[in-house]
Amino acid sequence: MSIDWLNDLERDIDNGKEIFACPGVGRNQWVVSDVMEELLKTAKRSAGHKKLPVNIVRLISRHDTISGDLFLVPTKIGDPGPRGEAQVEWSTVETKEASEMMRDVRHGPSPFFGMQVEQTIEPENVE
Repeated sequence: MSIDWLNDLERDIDNGKEIFACPGVGRNQWVVSDVMEELLKTAKRSAGHKKLPVNIVRLISRHDTISGDLFLVPTKIGDPGPRGEAQVEWSTVETKEASEMMRDVRHGPSPFFGMQVEQTIEPENVE
């Protein structure tokens, strides 16, 4: 179930594992990986599609955030996809309090994550 994947992700981050994310092409879609290089292709595609710079971020524990950090919040947690992949819609939120209110709690208290920008990908061939 997608909520289990989110809980595992939170546990990995709390245990010090490096996890990265970048916005996908779809609305409210983010791609999550433990290898930043895997996200470069997705970030380039997303930046080209949106014609805006796209950030690759490091996900951090919400307890480790500092003033100015944004939060990545699962706002819609769906059933797993056909291959068992998690189906989650995300939103970026500016405060921990807003994150608490925005998160999807239909499956119980869902985790949310702090974000720190690691790299910005500029769109190519912007005219």
